[in-house]
Amino acid sequence: MAVMYFIGKQKSDYMGKQKSKPEEIPQLEGYVTEKKTISILAANIWALAVMAIIGVGGFALLYWLHAPLHFSYRMGGPFLLALLVGIVVHELIHGFTWMAVTHSGFGHLRFGVMTGAVYCHIDVPMTKRAYVVGALMPLLLLGLLPFVVSLLVGSLWLMLFGTMLSAAAMGDVMIVWALRHESPDTLVYDHPTEGGCLVYHKAV
Repeated sequence: MAVMYFIGKQKSDYMGKQKSKPEEIPQLEGYVTEKKTISILAANIWALAVMAIIGVGGFALLYWLHAPLHFSYRMGGPFLLALLVGIVVHELIHGFTWMAVTHSGFGHLRFGVMTGAVYCHIDVPMTKRAYVVGALMPLLLLGLLPFVVSLLVGSLWLMLFGTMLSAAAMGDVMIVWALRHESPDTLVYDHPTEGGCLVYHKAV
């Protein structure tokens, strides 16, 4: 899930596999489900806070390491385009990582828009360990890695890209945090209509 800082409509308008009726949650014999979802509004607020904190701190550190900084306003357009592409790639990374860890095909993925975010959904149950890997991979590849590289090479635009894509991953971080008390081998299922997932617990 990539936080987008806008208000849209509820999770709908799938850009992948179309559904004529609401998706049924897989039921596993001997298990009950518990919903672990987050507030998209809270995710947006956290994203803006993180963007401000990391942005100010990153700029100060970049200036200390590489002053004077050089940038051109002519890069504004390409930078915005890179951000839009980054949001799309963010969701693709979710999808392809979950496909890899569940050994499933592209037909199990859906992409779309919910209130304040774009999302990738996979309709395959998996362990919490696998789910967390897929949830955090975009943060690592598109957020933290560009941020660290920007400090090494002195690139202000790369630092801003890493900062904004890190902030966009705050919804994913919140979902992982909500699962912190679950064991790594607990089965989970990505929620088809809300930000978060369903956790399978053995019925008592």
